[in-house]
Amino acid sequence: MPVPERPLPAVDEIRQLNRLFLDLLRAEPLAAVRFGLSARALRHLRQATDDQVERAAALPRALFRLRLPAAGCCQALVPSELAAGTGPQAFQLTLMLYAWNLSRQSGYAARLLLGLSDRDIRRLRTTAISELLGMAVADDVVGIAFDEFDWIWPELLTETRPERWRQLLLLGFQPAQALVASASPLARHGVRPRA
Repeated sequence: MPVPERPLPAVDEIRQLNRLFLDLLRAEPLAAVRFGLSARALRHLRQATDDQVERAAALPRALFRLRLPAAGCCQALVPSELAAGTGPQAFQLTLMLYAWNLSRQSGYAARLLLGLSDRDIRRLRTTAISELLGMAVADDVVGIAFDEFDWIWPELLTETRPERWRQLLLLGFQPAQALVASASPLARHGVRPRA
């Protein structure tokens, strides 16, 4: 029986997860490399002020990409089987539980805010909590969003002009296909990637 759709949850949850993600990337450079953040973007992130990081975290879309492991590849785990949690592993578990819950509450919100596919949403809705633990500790579960468009990260962290920031906010709601269609959607509106 399908779970009924609910109204879009508060975007503040995504802001909080984005902030956790950015703080993790700043604190653990190896996690930044593991998750796919470019050296250029990491340099901008490490130089960013707390206000700049908070503004980037406010993008109403996940700044991370959640990749569900292949079906059947992960065994169910119980908490006692987990190794002492590291920052990235704890973050992955938090994201997996959040994605599971959001997918069950609102498929629309999971697509819009987390960028999950319909297939991933259906899978999460039918996954037992014990299986989520195994999925969360699998390799390559989390990556950065917009990894194929390296110009976006410096813009998120350094842009202060209100009109340009509004364009970046709108970018957060554009589907991936719109990003693929153009190397720089903001360039049409006068936003130029910084060197």
